[in-house]
Amino acid sequence: KCKNDQRDDDWVIGVGMICATITRAMMTDGGGTSGTFVLTGDTIPAGAFVQQTVLRDVTGFTGDTSAAITVGDGSDVDRYNTGTPSVFTTATAIDPGVPSGTKVHTAAATVTVTITSAADFTNVAAGQLTLCIYYLA
Repeated sequence: KCKNDQRDDDWVIGVGMICATITRAMMTDGGGTSGTFVLTGDTIPAGAFVQQTVLRDVTGFTGDTSAAITVGDGSDVDRYNTGTPSVFTTATAIDPGVPSGTKVHTAAATVTVTITSAADFTNVAAGQLTLCIYYLA
């Protein structure tokens, strides 16, 4: 609340963040080209407005010839990013683009990360990244 008065229209919106480090070993191999990881414990709360997803401290997901990431909510595979940025090589930070799905959350949402390789996800031997999603709540 901005001021201590009788009005109820001056609440400050705060910035929230979900941040998790994900390794290849933590991912579930889907039996094809994709591996997934579902963040447990942290959800984007109902009423939140997602601003941006950022990938930090990426150690390339190697062993195949490519690795592309999408970040979604379990029903929309890329709700929190546009495109399919590569996480095949090491990088300090990657901007996966603005959210491509509905930014406003009418219900809490669980984040699902999908990494897709060229042939079979079993070939992906290593990799790590820190995923951060920023939202207003």
